Amino acid sequence: MAEHLLRHRAKEKKLDLDVASAGLAAFPGDPGAENALKVLAERGIDGSGHRSRKVQPRLLEEFDLILAMTSGHKKQLLGLAPQLAGRIFLLKEFAKGAEQGQEADDSVEKEYEISDPFGQSLDVYRQSLEEIDRAVQAILQFLEGGSTMNVAIGSDHGGFRAKQALVEHLRGQGFSVEDLGTDSADSCDYPDIAKEVAQAVVEGRSNLGILICGTGIGMSIAANKVPGIRAALCHDTFSARMARSHNDSNILCMGERVLGLGLMFDVVHTYLHESFSGGRHQRRVDKIEQA
Repeated sequence: MAEHLLRHRAKEKKLDLDVASAGLAAFPGDPGAENALKVLAERGIDGSGHRSRKVQPRLLEEFDLILAMTSGHKKQLLGLAPQLAGRIFLLKEFAKGAEQGQEADDSVEKEYEISDPFGQSLDVYRQSLEEIDRAVQAILQFLEGGSTMNVAIGSDHGGFRAKQALVEHLRGQGFSVEDLGTDSADSCDYPDIAKEVAQAVVEGRSNLGILICGTGIGMSIAANKVPGIRAALCHDTFSARMARSHNDSNILCMGERVLGLGLMFDVVHTYLHESFSGGRHQRRVDKIEQA
């Protein structure tokens, strides 16, 4: 799935990439798994001509970047071609490094794995494809030299100073930022700003949102009234990481009277650079949406 999706996304962006795939335990010449072909077809991608091939050290030498799905796969690749250690990463691991505009950390971490869906249900294949797609798009955006994310940000008067500083900080980091107000420290109503940012997210104009008031509580309550929003109140980096990876939160809420700017920047950095891990968490997020 990763090969065909990466080639498809690269073609959309008119990027000339040589993309191929191979399996550590593949039987050469086998077609793609039935469910893999089905979920690709749902995206308008024809994988019917795919034929598997087995990983060989000589094949690895031909490519500048080698991306594995799991830490076990990565370890086996490093064993086959230790001289290529600088080219071998987990897909999500490399994507996270690309989002940060830095070289990917080559340490193996379970949180960067994409589980093999082979032999499982169509829904599991869909979840795996979604995870792959997010990573693929981050990498391609990085290769284009642009920001990987558009962020909508808003505050009431209680969060105005922090919002202004954060807008400047994020733009300096290369993010595309839509500042939806407020535009002064004059008193205003936080539900109005929360609705503006929430609508930017649910309508797809922004990938994620950030809302700041005095405590962050009012903003989180108001934003969560908008269908499709999962606003999380976070005042530490661990909560920010879990909000994204376990809850697929799409708006971060914070309080200017609770956090200093330094910690606020750290919380935002963690939130924006984390991704949803899917798997069992997808089932739980689906239940939230159905409630």
